Amino acid sequence: MNKFLTIYLSLLLPFGFIYGSSPEKEFFLALAEHSKSVSTVSGNFVQKKFITILNDSVESKGLFYYKRAGNMRFDYTSPKEMSIVITPLRLYIVSAGKTNTFSLESQKGLSDLAAVMEACIGGNIKSIPAGYSVSYSFREKRHRLEITPNRVNTQSPYLKIEMVINPSNFSLEQLTLLERSKDYTIYRFSGAIVNPSVSLSMFQL
Repeated sequence: MNKFLTIYLSLLLPFGFIYGSSPEKEFFLALAEHSKSVSTVSGNFVQKKFITILNDSVESKGLFYYKRAGNMRFDYTSPKEMSIVITPLRLYIVSAGKTNTFSLESQKGLSDLAAVMEACIGGNIKSIPAGYSVSYSFREKRHRLEITPNRVNTQSPYLKIEMVINPSNFSLEQLTLLERSKDYTIYRFSGAIVNPSVSLSMFQL
């Protein structure tokens, strides 16, 4: 059942942010309705990192967990085991038995990244810093959202973040992160379970 992250685009544009055509309004209203009861999600992801300067790509796979509000965990299972954990205050990278911790309060770039990720997956557009904007379109039979930093926002690590959302069940199918270096990363999601038991301890390292 492919309901992926149905969702956490919960409140993804509060009504005060809904402008434009009737299809756009209908999309955000339906999305908000679907996501009202979602508090946790677990599922699978495939990540493909494209390295422009080398004309090469690296594919990774793993498991994904989300818990409202602001708690995300990516457990990579191949090609090597590692974890990336994001909480409201910190980002952790766990690899080879070692944990590197980064404070989101003291690093503007990481803080913005965490806020944008929470907005993408947690569905609260108000959590995106003021230096970003959101646009909507419907192309190739899919809803699409683009989050871009304003021109004056030079601290953002990304030029653009794109989301592809299935129109039949509002599942998040794909998340693309385009970096300033022109490298980009594509996440594809599948096998989601909505509202599984996800302990807060998974994010407390």
